[in-house]
Amino acid sequence: MAPQLCLGTVQFGLPYGVTNDSGQVRELEVRSILSLAAQAGIQLLDTAQVYGSSETVLGRCWPLAAPRRLISKLLPMTEPKTWELSFQVSLRRLATSSLDAFLLHRSADLTGSNGDLLLTWLESLRSRGLVKRIGVSIYDASELDALPLDRLQLVQLPLSLYDQRFLKDGTIDDLCRAGLEIHARSTFLQGLLLQDPERWPRFLSSPFQDHHRKLKNYLRKYQLTLLDAAIGFSRSCEALEAVLVGVLSVEEMREVLQAWQKPFPAEFGSLFEWAWENAADLDPRFWPT
Repeated sequence: MAPQLCLGTVQFGLPYGVTNDSGQVRELEVRSILSLAAQAGIQLLDTAQVYGSSETVLGRCWPLAAPRRLISKLLPMTEPKTWELSFQVSLRRLATSSLDAFLLHRSADLTGSNGDLLLTWLESLRSRGLVKRIGVSIYDASELDALPLDRLQLVQLPLSLYDQRFLKDGTIDDLCRAGLEIHARSTFLQGLLLQDPERWPRFLSSPFQDHHRKLKNYLRKYQLTLLDAAIGFSRSCEALEAVLVGVLSVEEMREVLQAWQKPFPAEFGSLFEWAWENAADLDPRFWPT
């Protein structure tokens, strides 16, 4: 079964993204984006306490009659006395009484000095009916080693046409066998996957730019776009529950929805062959700020 689309909303609260030249999405545009998403049947919406005004904007702009499943994340490295208050603030901002999922933005918080207390509190959110699922957002597979996966339900991780590390090392298969749901983020590599290589930042390696140029030229032979390839890869990952996408305009939302429905030609070959191996090009933590 193909995964669901989940709308990422960081750009609704911050001028986020290495390719984002237009800044934070204006609220009028957010309303149009969310209206189109709701009409298309998208229910999963991903936000976080650290995403500026994203929670507030999302709570104010989502069409009232449309069903939604909200995912938010706890601020990293916070003190126990702040957890409950900040969670309740998130509920108020999002104009909801409960969340589909509440994640840790920093998985290491579960293995720190307050880790046991934090896990107990997170599980209390479930027992009180405030959260359906709890989980973590990760960058590396090594982060999972010390985590109590048997007490979590959801893991969010980076996965894209170029960044297939979690597929190749077996992490996604392991999580599936453990019964956890998986959400893929960084689907567009902060927009890099959708840009011409000539517009890429200089800190990305020349071989990576050549790889991207080769893909673009190959796609042209099949009358396909970079967006088609990025979406086609993500849609083919049946182990995922959801794929996060971020957009800056209603037109981009429309293009994503069209690409999601577009069949990928079998004669193109395997999209999994386009993986890139250099983590310094793929992981934003290695990019200059």
